[in-house]
Amino acid sequence: MRPFCRRMRRTIRSCIRRRSTAPAGPSCMIRILMTPWHDTRPALRHVTVAIPVRDEAKRLHRLLQALAGAAQACDLPVTALVLANNCTDASERIARSFRSPSLAVSVHSVTFPVSTASAGRARRVAMDLAARTGGLLMTTDADAIPAQDWIRAALDAMGDGADLVCGSISADVPHVLATPSGARITQAEEAYSALLRRVRHRLDQVAGRQAAQSQTPHYMESGASMAIRADLYRAIGGLPELDFGEDRALVFRAEAHGLAVRYSCDMTARVSGRLQGRADGGMAACLRHRMQDADPLADQAMILPYALRAMWAEAMSGSIRAYPDRSVAAGPTLRASDLEARLADLAALVDGTVDPDFARWSDRHAAMVVG
Repeated sequence: MRPFCRRMRRTIRSCIRRRSTAPAGPSCMIRILMTPWHDTRPALRHVTVAIPVRDEAKRLHRLLQALAGAAQACDLPVTALVLANNCTDASERIARSFRSPSLAVSVHSVTFPVSTASAGRARRVAMDLAARTGGLLMTTDADAIPAQDWIRAALDAMGDGADLVCGSISADVPHVLATPSGARITQAEEAYSALLRRVRHRLDQVAGRQAAQSQTPHYMESGASMAIRADLYRAIGGLPELDFGEDRALVFRAEAHGLAVRYSCDMTARVSGRLQGRADGGMAACLRHRMQDADPLADQAMILPYALRAMWAEAMSGSIRAYPDRSVAAGPTLRASDLEARLADLAALVDGTVDPDFARWSDRHAAMVVG
């Protein structure tokens, strides 16, 4: 496993920001466990990477070079679809002039009204344009640098049964960690998130969304590193129309429609830790806030222990529900101090209830399968 998948640059986790089923009961889970999986889906014929771009002249050529390198490791034709939206610099010219034998570049230019211009809406338009029949639809950010095996890793995950793949993201933000407030929220979120991911994983395993023997996923859901079968993207209605958080909302929509969502530590990309971004409410604004507020706001995806306890009790009673949509707040607004105050309660829930309950659940279902 890659080092930054084992220990991500912690504050980025909240700033970038097996097939789903609704079993009728234990017998449904048994059928899932006992039935061999065969991929009967049409073979993918090409790859298109959707890239929303706004005034990224300094970074765009570097991204396209990285994609060209990743395309060389891929057996399918690869196209980068650049949506130059509301650009005032040379971004469009740079994209149109890029040449590589391994990467075709398709450039579209659009000017959104000021009232509707946003990174989320630009990504939706880019992905809609890139969703070609029979293809793998990927998306990343203009300031990202995908790894050389980024595309190959996505295709491998698709070959293993995934419908949507969430890759991992890394970035260096020493300027944030050097501030007391930045270090505080990073430490609080890292500890809290590690436990939260364990609860989510158990919920996903009980619901059949993740394999019973799988490792805890990284659960990063970022538009900077994501892939989905284009036909399924269109079938579920495409990217939700949001100004931000559209990536997380797409994962929620995909699971609600029964798509198999996987989290890959091999599909990696590095993004900039800049403090002056292009999107209102984006990563740069989040980083600045964390450097300036003594008790910074936590990621809206943080869930309080009492709510998690209720979700777990429902799962153990046989009521399978979707995991909350992480693009919207799952409860009251939380700060670093709230996570610090509730960390012990969350640890007690995981160690004292969730893990023991899951062990008993696993034993029961394993016995039923064997019998």
